[in-house]
Amino acid sequence: MEAVGDFILVQATRPGAGILPGIPRLAPVPPEAEGVGRALAGALALLRSCNGTAVADAALFGVAEASDFAGRVEELSRMADYFQLVAAAAVDRTRSQAVAGPGTAAGKFGSNAPAGWLTGWNTEASAPKSTLSDTIWNDTGGADPSSGGVDDGYRNTAEFLRVRLRISAPEARRRLALVADVLPRTGLLSQPLPAAKEELAAVVASGDISSRAATIINLSLDRVRHVSAPEDAARMEHALTRTAIENDQDFLTRIAKRWTDALDQDGGEPGEQELRHRQGAFIRRVHRGLQHLELFATTEQFEHILSVMNTATNPRTGAASGPDVDDAAAPTGPRAGSAVDGDADDAAAAERLDQRTRPQRLLDGLVGGCKVALAAGDLPAAGGLRPQVMVTVDYRDLLERLGGADAETRAPGSNAGTLMFTGPVTASTVRKIACDADIIPIVLGGQGRILDIGRASRVFPPHIRKAITARDQGCAFPQCTIPAPWCEAHHINYWSRGGSTGAGNGTLLCSHHHHVVHKEHWTIQLRSGVPWFIPPPHVDPRQVPRRNRYFRLE
Repeated sequence: MEAVGDFILVQATRPGAGILPGIPRLAPVPPEAEGVGRALAGALALLRSCNGTAVADAALFGVAEASDFAGRVEELSRMADYFQLVAAAAVDRTRSQAVAGPGTAAGKFGSNAPAGWLTGWNTEASAPKSTLSDTIWNDTGGADPSSGGVDDGYRNTAEFLRVRLRISAPEARRRLALVADVLPRTGLLSQPLPAAKEELAAVVASGDISSRAATIINLSLDRVRHVSAPEDAARMEHALTRTAIENDQDFLTRIAKRWTDALDQDGGEPGEQELRHRQGAFIRRVHRGLQHLELFATTEQFEHILSVMNTATNPRTGAASGPDVDDAAAPTGPRAGSAVDGDADDAAAAERLDQRTRPQRLLDGLVGGCKVALAAGDLPAAGGLRPQVMVTVDYRDLLERLGGADAETRAPGSNAGTLMFTGPVTASTVRKIACDADIIPIVLGGQGRILDIGRASRVFPPHIRKAITARDQGCAFPQCTIPAPWCEAHHINYWSRGGSTGAGNGTLLCSHHHHVVHKEHWTIQLRSGVPWFIPPPHVDPRQVPRRNRYFRLE
């Protein structure tokens, strides 16, 4: 047996065994270090001895053999999970005491401190000859632990584990958090104490569940710790432990949530201290032109936000009856009916015309609600002015460049305008805003000094807007269901190109379709007072006119 042990040790520590070039490896565990260290070295050597033929051997498996093989590998993985927790606890304990100095334990408990409390960092005779922690420190080139407190250069154990084991910081923190509840503890007088969650600890130690499943259970138990009776928490621990043994982690997560909701029906209402630290709207960094906003809201606040956002996700997008294309312009022949008739065609047309994802729809609903609030004028005033989206743009750019020139005709680096909070903005955005906005001419001097401020001229006066609303009743774009209060007035023939401001040259569009019309160059025609939309060739090569039949049941 000694020969077998020596062979295993040699195989486990041979140069380059399972280690990438340039990555330092742990020093071998010496033969006299009995116990878990020698067992792990032997197991690792046995696995490495067969990893070269594993793929070829697995290729010969049948279904039953492959299933059994996968099961054994998973059992091995769960046992490895447990040893990862043991190792994390050992590193945390030995590292903390090493950083504190070799005299910490003796100074606190006297020279008669019980065996097991010391870490092996001091030079007393009771210290073991060689420990895994000795190996780690010596291999990293750190200071001699016997010389006093050791500064390893890491802020905490999680950072040490991240660098030393090449794992992520969240994974290191997860292991350390789980260790506190599923491994046996040591009291202040070094007396042994059971794990905080004994039943969970037992199945983790036996390898019946993975450490990630244990984390799901542990976090769920912590959520109800302050709102449930001890016997209820014990029942929950037992039920979730059984569930983890018999089911996958996805199902375990659902069952854990049901238990949490049942025991904590109020949902863990946050206190004032937590609200001050977490609640609010946080503006993050811009990424590729997309603004990043994070919201942490209470249930009541979130309900109001969702109510506004969901106005843009109305599932009733099908037409009431009939096609949404111009009968006169529709193709004829054997396939004509399939192109223009039936609810299925309407649904397909809606899907082609609106490719937004649900998150995009939710955002459009929120933006639409903000626009309604701004237009209503009921928001608190700032400096005597009601809040409005303001963009500063050169008047000549508005009339000339925005009227017909493309972005390519402007000088590189130039911008069509500037928003108050966001900064430079593109010409297409300014063009869309100008459709339904107050335009205030301001005369600037040579140094940017304001010489004269004109009066605002509303592009669509209220009485004209009411007439358009009575006609369209909502967004006029085909298949859209956004109601009129959430829409913007759009010039069919652009105002910057000489279009008139009247009901005969206006239509209602939601924020999303307003952007689509400008960006994709849709053409709008009024026929008998009804807006018809002609798609560009890249959307529909036939350019069949379409209309919205949701608001007008015909």
